[in-house]
Amino acid sequence: MRPRAEPEVVREYRHLLRTAPADWQETAHRHALTALGPAVRAAVLAQVRRVLLTGYRFGPDDVHAVARLIVLAERRAPRIVLDGLSADVLLTLARAATSSPTGRMLRAGIDVWDGHEPPRAPEELPPHPRTAWSTTEFGTSLASPDLVVAWTTVPPPLRRP
Repeated sequence: MRPRAEPEVVREYRHLLRTAPADWQETAHRHALTALGPAVRAAVLAQVRRVLLTGYRFGPDDVHAVARLIVLAERRAPRIVLDGLSADVLLTLARAATSSPTGRMLRAGIDVWDGHEPPRAPEELPPHPRTAWSTTEFGTSLASPDLVVAWTTVPPPLRRP
């Protein structure tokens, strides 16, 4: 089974997300979200909230915050926004971002771009079972379990009446 072909505007949007600096990406998204209007911005925000499980403090008029949220999410976990948004919302956002003044400027180099996705970062492993994390007022530290046991199993001193 062949994967379905990606629309050209989504490929241009992926190029923008993979090759442009974060501040330029945010600017393109701010222009795009402003141009979309409040009803479409609300739909984009609802989809972003559903995918990322965050952004509930933001409203459709918080264009700067929503643009930053989209860019940071896609930079931390590539394809999370691209795969999570519905096809119509993705096409609308991609069309608006790539046709914005900043998006048109960032289109340079798309003809030689190979289109490959960056590899996902490996998941962090949980701490080794032979160590214990201790949180104090001075921060988080790592201590061996023997030391933790020694701290907690010392009997209290006996008191004389």
